[in-house]
Amino acid sequence: MNLRKLRKKLDSRLSERDYIKKEVTGLKREISAINKRILNKEKAYIFLKEVTAETQKQLEFNLNDMVATGLNSVFDTKYDFDTHFEIKRDRPECTMSFKKKGKLIDPLAFSGLGAADVAAFSLRAASLSMAEKYRRILFLDEPFQRLKGEKENKRVIELMQTISQKLNIQIICVNDERAAREDIIDGADRVFHVEQFNNISKVRVL
Repeated sequence: MNLRKLRKKLDSRLSERDYIKKEVTGLKREISAINKRILNKEKAYIFLKEVTAETQKQLEFNLNDMVATGLNSVFDTKYDFDTHFEIKRDRPECTMSFKKKGKLIDPLAFSGLGAADVAAFSLRAASLSMAEKYRRILFLDEPFQRLKGEKENKRVIELMQTISQKLNIQIICVNDERAAREDIIDGADRVFHVEQFNNISKVRVL
C-alpha cells in the first residue's frame, strides 16, 4: 500500500471520527434535554402530590364538617363523620364512616339507614356548594324515605331549607304520590302535582 492510499484511508477515518463526534455531541445534548424534562416532570409530580394532599385535607375537613352538621341537626345522638383519602394503585380512594363515641360505624350498616340518607344528602350538598361555575340545582328522588320519627322528619326539612338558603342551592324533590310526605310538601316553596294520562303528563301547581 503506497503513501497516497494510506493518506486517503486516514482522511476517510478522520471524517468518520468527526461525524461520530458530532453524533455523540448531538446525543449528549438530547440526553441533557431529556434529563431536564424528567427533572421538571419529577418536580411537577412532587408539587402535584403536595397540592393534592393539601386539597384532600381541605376536602376532608369540609365534607366532615358538613355531614356532621347535617347529622347532628337531625338526630339527638351525637355523630361525627370521617372521610379518609389514600392512594391505591396510583389513584386516590376515599372511605367514609360514621363515628359514634370515637368508634367507626359503617354508614350502610347503620340501623334504619335514615342517617345514611341524611349523610348522602349532606355530601351532595357539600359537593355542589364547591361548584362555583355552575348553577346549583340538587335533584332528590324520594329522599329520607328510611328516616323514622316525626321529630327527625321535621328537622330534616329544616336542614333542607337552611342548606338551600345559605348555600344558594335550588332543591327539586320528587316523591311518589302514594308515599308523598306532607312535611316535605309543607316545607316546599312550590309544589307541582304530575299525573300521566295516555302517556301524556299533566302538571298542576298546588
